Amino acid sequence: MGPKPAAKGGASAEEEAKKKAEGINDIDDEDYKKSLRIECRTLGAAIQNEEKLTGLNNDERLRINYFWLISKKELEDKQAELRNKERELQDLNERHQIEIKIYKQRCKHLIF
Repeated sequence: MGPKPAAKGGASAEEEAKKKAEGINDIDDEDYKKSLRIECRTLGAAIQNEEKLTGLNNDERLRINYFWLISKKELEDKQAELRNKERELQDLNERHQIEIKIYKQRCKHLIF
């Protein structure tokens, strides 16, 4: 949305509305005004506290996500290592079986 068109006298409609609102003094009770100011400060402090907590929550969420990614990568690495070790063990077992067969064949030839 663009700026509002200028009203009479060069002031914008927003400025004109502010002047009218300031001119109206329907609250004469100073204690009531004071309590409203106190409530505004209290609400402002609550807003700042909520913004601070939101920031801390976002930081913690990012930290948890980062650690999750690292843990996921470590898990994938360990699973790859396990697969490699299992293949290596399988190869060693196959080689051992072949050596046993060769040894048995040699022993047959030696006995007979």
